[in-house]
Amino acid sequence: MPRNLTFASVALAGVLAATGLTAVTTTPAAAAQTCPWPYVCFLDGNENILTMYKDTGWQTTSAKTRTARWVTNARHEDCVYLKYASGFVDKLRPGQTFGLGAGVVEINITYGC
Repeated sequence: MPRNLTFASVALAGVLAATGLTAVTTTPAAAAQTCPWPYVCFLDGNENILTMYKDTGWQTTSAKTRTARWVTNARHEDCVYLKYASGFVDKLRPGQTFGLGAGVVEINITYGC
């Protein structure tokens, strides 16, 4: 592997580890089909819904939510901000699903993006 490509791969792995996201950001079929509007759903490794959120504003997540492997935003126009224990905050756009590498400690659903 060329040196520049190796460096880029290592850098990407470091960024993903720091954010709590995994490299997989494709939508699992079950997440897209089972999370109803207007919810933000947290799913386990088998794509079963663990918890669902729909209220706007910052909310502390439950211990069950922090074990989730996936999060999906079934809202049509609203963004979701995910805060990890490290303090990093990430944005989940409408219809988007992330694979989680670390637990989300707070969630903020906002009107619009």
